[in-house]
Amino acid sequence: MGAAKGRVRSGVEVLTDVAGEGDDVRRQGVYQVRLRMWLNRGDPVRWPAPFGFVDRARLEDDGATIVTDVRIDRRSLFAGLFQGVQGMRVGGTRTLKIAPHLAYGEKGLPGRIPPNAVLTVEIAVLGERPA
Repeated sequence: MGAAKGRVRSGVEVLTDVAGEGDDVRRQGVYQVRLRMWLNRGDPVRWPAPFGFVDRARLEDDGATIVTDVRIDRRSLFAGLFQGVQGMRVGGTRTLKIAPHLAYGEKGLPGRIPPNAVLTVEIAVLGERPA
């Protein structure tokens, strides 16, 4: 069913949760996702190039949306996003508010995300993929 609105863990808040109809998202599984992020004031994070598996990633919406395959693990996802996808199902979409210490922290991501930024992240799990 997915998480109800509220906190997943300290620093990760579920703002919206649309449950998917598919299988549960598994740790270490590879999934095609659609990911969008916004800074504190609602400015979209725009990416100069897609990330993830090179042959499976693309940008949409002038770089504000990335569709890519990711492995659900702590190396592939920053901590707040990894925690935020727990309990999702394929076909589901969540919007998360993630504190800086669980996102890009004090360093930020130069040219994209300022230091100590709170992020709003929308993730949709589109399907499971072969690894």
